[in-house]
Amino acid sequence: MRLLLIRHGESVNNRIQADTGSWAGRSPDPELTALGQIQANRLATFYVDRQLPRPDVLLTSLMQRAVATAAPLARALDLPLQGHPLLHEVGGIYEADDEGPHVQGRPLPGSPASALLALSPDLVLPQEADETGWHHRPFEAPHHAWERACEVTAALRTAYGDTDRLVGVVSHAWFSQYLIHAFLGWAPAPDGRLSAWLTIHNSGHTLIDLEPGVGWPPALIWLNRHDHLSADEITS
Repeated sequence: MRLLLIRHGESVNNRIQADTGSWAGRSPDPELTALGQIQANRLATFYVDRQLPRPDVLLTSLMQRAVATAAPLARALDLPLQGHPLLHEVGGIYEADDEGPHVQGRPLPGSPASALLALSPDLVLPQEADETGWHHRPFEAPHHAWERACEVTAALRTAYGDTDRLVGVVSHAWFSQYLIHAFLGWAPAPDGRLSAWLTIHNSGHTLIDLEPGVGWPPALIWLNRHDHLSADEITS
């Protein structure tokens, strides 16, 4: 099994933070900016034109910015887009004050099924996603996000670990840290604190080979690849 981990394109919240340095005005579930949509389209074209290893399976977080990023790729590769309720960003969807994210918040249910399907006709929704939303979990502390990453990792290994399939996963900046750490066996501190932060730009993608050879540990083939973007299209 190989894992292609993709961060979503630039979101409205990313742009607010870059422009103002403030958390004020952030949305619990932001859309892509115009540039974020360009980044998503560039990524999809890149995987077709450059003839890179193509995902056999494509999974996505059900946050709007992730679905909108994954949609052009699913269309370009003619793949069903499988919505996964455990790939969301750390904390989940929640209302927070202006002091910053991930401190405390009131959980929200996320977008209704119809809104998500409008972002991608290729999207296959999990059973828990309906018109009331899909996010039915409490506010999440970082150490619980690590536990969730381990759960996702174990499930993917069970489903695809004995195959040569390339599994594409569209997720988020912080949760991608935990996924990479979980697949490579780098456990964080008990409170979820990471020993190192891996830079992953908007629509940047990372490739991990889980079985590069008999007796070999997982191999990080590339991290934060973003050569599908021009210099002025790179955002974090």
